[in-house]
Amino acid sequence: MSTVGDILKSVREVLLLQSQVERLEEEISEQNEELKRVSRDLVGLDKRVVRIETLIEFSSPAKRSPPRIGA
Repeated sequence: MSTVGDILKSVREVLLLQSQVERLEEEISEQNEELKRVSRDLVGLDKRVVRIETLIEFSSPAKRSPPRIGA
């Protein structure tokens, strides 16, 4: 193969690799956005669980007697 042919082949490969890298960068950006959404949802779920736990704790019968005042 001639030198010009080798150069053209190399340029073609570089362009293909550049295209693949650009697609990967787009996918990473999309995944970052999805991860941010999941993170926000997780924080929301955590707050809901805390509220449910608090509700259960206050609605269940006391396991110990209330503190005595002035005794």
